[in-house]
Amino acid sequence: MNEDLIVENIDLAENLFSKNYSAFIKEKPRTVTIEDEVFALYSFEKMIALTTINIMQVSEVRALKAYANTLKDILGPTIYDQKGKGWSMLMLSASIIIGSNTEGDLLFIDRHDGKTLYIFRHDDGSLFKTKMTLYKLIKAYSVALSLITYCISY
Repeated sequence: MNEDLIVENIDLAENLFSKNYSAFIKEKPRTVTIEDEVFALYSFEKMIALTTINIMQVSEVRALKAYANTLKDILGPTIYDQKGKGWSMLMLSASIIIGSNTEGDLLFIDRHDGKTLYIFRHDDGSLFKTKMTLYKLIKAYSVALSLITYCISY
């Protein structure tokens, strides 16, 4: 689990995502509301920024690796979301963070399917499966941006 803790440059961070998401996140800084919580989506610069979690230095986009490393000693090799879906610590550590809220909870992409968004509660290590997918997120916030642009131009 200690491999690939640091994403060294923006190009490597971009390679973690589809071209659609890369273009979406490059457009402008964004905040999104998911499950009635506001999350700031990470720019590629923020994704590669270093942070220290439980004495491990990692890139923000890979912070779940550090959390999983600590949680496996406390909770064991598997954790469960609110619906009882099991997550191995290996799968959790391989997941990619795309944003955070003001409480420090993390928004990440489900490593199982590469599209469903989950919330990781950093204070207790719990997982919450959202109804949102990466595609729906891009569509919802791109449409909103298009409508605002349309209204301003008239």
